Amino acid sequence: MTVLAILLIVLPWSIWRQMHARPVTVEGLVKLPLIFAVVAAVFALTSKPSEVTAAVIAYNAACAVLAIGFGAWRGQRLSIWDVDGTPMQRGNRVTMTTWVLMIALKIALGTVASVTGWIPAEGAGAILAFLALTFAIQNLVVARRTVWAPGSREIRATT
Repeated sequence: MTVLAILLIVLPWSIWRQMHARPVTVEGLVKLPLIFAVVAAVFALTSKPSEVTAAVIAYNAACAVLAIGFGAWRGQRLSIWDVDGTPMQRGNRVTMTTWVLMIALKIALGTVASVTGWIPAEGAGAILAFLALTFAIQNLVVARRTVWAPGSREIRATT
């Protein structure tokens, strides 16, 4: 139930937030992936460990490729502009489209794996780690385009 609440409240809020203009800060880029990673770690550490098989490794590798690929794509396609020396970001149609595609592919991949019996049902920790990874990659790309870009001022640590 807890993971369902997270997925039905925090994930849509996170996506909604991306669709509105906001300053790019190091704190802002780190906060969301870190929250998802910490919650994923808590779920992983408090859950019964699943058996590690070649199928589970292949499935997790495919999920990681999906998270990394779509995170990089979104990070590259977010609208970025400068307001008085402060980089700003906002999602656009491409951002929303990549979220819908990634979620649909993740559901399809999980459904195929579960229905065929390749892997047992995916745990909450794995789903949250997937989200942490995709947000982290997206934000690394945004950081590279803004706060770490050649010619940018010092890394902005706060809002």
